Amino acid sequence: MRIPVEVEEIDLEGDYGTVPSVQVTCSQCGESVEVYGTSSASIRRGCIMLREMCDQKNFYVYDGDE
Repeated sequence: MRIPVEVEEIDLEGDYGTVPSVQVTCSQCGESVEVYGTSSASIRRGCIMLREMCDQKNFYVYDGDE
């Protein structure tokens, strides 16, 4: 099942200060993960992390990625 995600740009604390990052959130259950970086690869990584956390093993997609 393809589930869209919401992506929000945030800042996370890194070893040398704040790092531009993203928060990727499932549009169905609201579960979210935070990933360093703001590139499409970072968003894909967040989708993969959500899949690993999900019991149903959904396929998460971001509209801006297509």
